[in-house]
Amino acid sequence: MGERLFLIFHGRFPGEKAAGLFAAYSAWSFAGAGARVTLVVPRRRGVSQDPYAYYDLPKTFEVRYVATLDLFGLVPNFLAFYISLAVFSISSFWYLWRAAGKGDIIYSNETLPLLFATYRYACTVYELHDFPEGKLFFYRTLLRRAARIVATNEWKAHELEKLGVSAQKVLTEPNAVDLKRFHLSLSKEQARAEVGLPAGQKVALYTGHLYGWKGVDTLAEAAKQIPEITVVFVGGTLQDQAQFKEKYGSRDTIRLVAHQPHARMPLWQRAADVLVLPNSGQGLQSREYTSPMKLFEYMASGTPVVASDLPSIRAVAGDSATYAKADDPAALAQALRAAVAGSPEVERKAAQALQKVGGHTWELRAQRIIDFLHATK
Repeated sequence: MGERLFLIFHGRFPGEKAAGLFAAYSAWSFAGAGARVTLVVPRRRGVSQDPYAYYDLPKTFEVRYVATLDLFGLVPNFLAFYISLAVFSISSFWYLWRAAGKGDIIYSNETLPLLFATYRYACTVYELHDFPEGKLFFYRTLLRRAARIVATNEWKAHELEKLGVSAQKVLTEPNAVDLKRFHLSLSKEQARAEVGLPAGQKVALYTGHLYGWKGVDTLAEAAKQIPEITVVFVGGTLQDQAQFKEKYGSRDTIRLVAHQPHARMPLWQRAADVLVLPNSGQGLQSREYTSPMKLFEYMASGTPVVASDLPSIRAVAGDSATYAKADDPAALAQALRAAVAGSPEVERKAAQALQKVGGHTWELRAQRIIDFLHATK
């Protein structure tokens, strides 16, 4: 039997956000690397779906639901979040006290639950997703006490050094993709028929939430300038979709599609002429320290990618994408028009993206992290 690894995740599970997908794939991939994995998540109201079926993953890891206080929809969201996090942090710690040995691996990107765990367990691993722009006293304590840190890009690793974190305890490991899901035998035309997109039209497709920092407003404004291209947005919460539709829904060249199961994303991406990652450059998160799982999936699809020209995106895609100035609808429209026209250069970039992302599968990622933990014990 392999070593035991407890993965702590505070979000709704299963859920439509990328964080839940990350937790599921992390648990699955660590199990594939030989660990006995327990994913510890909060028990939330209205969550009844089978997580293995929801994410289409085998039952190679255990999911353990622990108590929290779920006040979302009853009090302001920020207050509900902090109350839920505090209660979940205590619940997960007491669960670990009963279930985990002091030598087991405790792994999380959640700050407070992991900080609690550092006072009892020797091998605590903090996966750094959101870089601390504030609350540095709290974060310095966590960064000092965590045995190991996984940073999802080089920028964060360098910032950790500036904070005095030893480079020996840090592994830089970006996000990943399940390549097998993107090995489709369907043609673009067949995929369009499957998802209901029109044949004979040029389609630019965005998948994900409709948050402002993700650049969806820039893409919607760019759509005004490229009436020959249908711009499709797949995803978003019901509330965000309603607001987005009220703002942009009257435009003939914009199509809004409800959130889709993750297992169908390869079909949607195969159906497009170009995939768009229009992240805003106005915030540090988008500009420097995000490592979008969506970008890895775009690259694995074999479909050309147009993206905002930001350091966080170039760190993953290199020159395998076509870039446009961030937050500039005219520049994005121009890049999209060039990409859908097709050229040997565009096709070369798509093929290069597929080759480049081959080193970033979930299986390889998990094995590199496990190897790092063994090498630095």
